[in-house]
Order: sequence, then structure tokens, then C-alpha cells
Amino acid sequence: MKIVFYGAGNMANAIFKGIINSELIPPENIYLTNRSNQQMLEEYHRELGVHYSYDDAALLKDADYVFLGTKPHDFDQLAERIRDHIDDKNKFISIMAGLPISYLREKLNPNNPIARIMPNTNAQVGHSVTGVSFSRNFGPRSKDEVLSLINAFGSAIEVKEDHLHQVTAITGSGPAFLYHVFEKYVNAGTKLGLEKSEVEESIRELIIGTGKMIERSDLSLEQLRKNITSKGGTTQAGLNKLSDYDIEGIFEDCLNAAVNRSVELSMQDDND
Repeated sequence: MKIVFYGAGNMANAIFKGIINSELIPPENIYLTNRSNQQMLEEYHRELGVHYSYDDAALLKDADYVFLGTKPHDFDQLAERIRDHIDDKNKFISIMAGLPISYLREKLNPNNPIARIMPNTNAQVGHSVTGVSFSRNFGPRSKDEVLSLINAFGSAIEVKEDHLHQVTAITGSGPAFLYHVFEKYVNAGTKLGLEKSEVEESIRELIIGTGKMIERSDLSLEQLRKNITSKGGTTQAGLNKLSDYDIEGIFEDCLNAAVNRSVELSMQDDND
């Protein structure tokens, strides 16, 4: 199986490193390209054993899956450049936010199957939660192959395409939202008089340990919280203070803003 990545930024990087780490596809079957940063591609070649090229015809020839990882506003220029080199064998996988399958097919080739996926950077450690939608001409065998690729760097949720906006908000942008919360937790802990480096290291271990508890337990998040909340204790005192704030409402606003932006991006490209 030959896999090509157009764009080698953070998200594409997480995906191809996740695939390589899973040993599903050997690195010599993976080809990278980007707009101009050849030094980056050379480093990936040395470190990982992947190939790179700026020859579109050579990249697309006999490629089974072509990941589209450019910035959405650069896609039209890319599509115009590669359209004449598209192989009947090529199946496209877009990781670009906001660009619907119908738009991608119009700009590329209406006969080539296209999937849209919304992963997150946890792909690099094999724990991305990735939403995926397929064009109607994506055959069952090819779907299974795509799902296997996704499972190599996490887990897949197949959804209708119009639900990818929600997936983008909840899981695609989710790591950044959680990192932001953790940052504020570190800052608050530092204000108690401890050194920031000590607080940050402690909270890193706290996050890792809490994640492992979630992974290994069949209990709900609510029950896990209740299990460590003694009546009248320190945890209860802190939770009582948190209840003074509408934290759920804050996250609703956060997620809705991300969903709305995803919709806006797709509408902009439709209007163009």
C-alpha cells in the first residue's frame, strides 16, 4: 500500500508517525510533500525512513491513499496543480477543516473516492478520536482499509458528514481546550506559593494518572469523581466552590463557537 501526504504539518505529522509507530505500514511506503520546506522533509526522511518528492505525477502514480493536509485556503491551488496527475487508483483522505466532500470532488475528480477525517494530535501517541465520513463511491473494502489506518493512531467514529462540525469541536479541538484548562490549573497552583516547575510536573503526573484510571475503569466519570469525594472533606470543599460557576455553560459556549466556526469555513468555500 502506497500512502502520500500533501502537507506535513502538525496534524499530518501526528498521523504518519502514528501509522509508522503502529507498524501497520512500513515507512518506505509513505511519501511526503509540502509547499517549500524541503529541510523538514529531509529530516523526516533521515529520522523515519519515509520518502519525499515534489513531483506530483510520481507521487500520485499508483498511490492508494492520498492525505490532503494543506491549509483549507491553499486547497484550490493544490487541486489545480495535481488534477491532471490524478490516478484512477487514488483515494483521497482530507484532514482539512470546513471543506465538504462535494467541494473536494468538484475540484479534484468526481470519480475518485473521498473521505473526510477529523483527528487530533493525540494520533502521535496512538490515542486520537477521529471522526470520519465517506463519499458514496467508497467501497466496503476501502472503507475497512481507511478505518484500519485510523485505528493505527487511535479510534474511529463514522458519522454523517454534517456531524463532522461537532466532532471537530469536541475531539479535534478538544486537546487544545483541555491543555488550556491544565495551564490555568498550573497557574492557580503556583499562586499557592509553590514553584511553577514543581506544580507543572505534579499536574502532568496527575493528568497521566487520571487518564489511566479512566482507561482501566468501567465506571462513569461521575462515579469516579464520587469515589474520591468524601463528605465534608477537602475535595468536597473545592467542588462546592466550583459549583458557584457555570462550568458546563462555559464549555457549551466554547464548543458552540468551534462548531460555528467550522460551519462558517465550509460556507465560505461553498460561496467561493
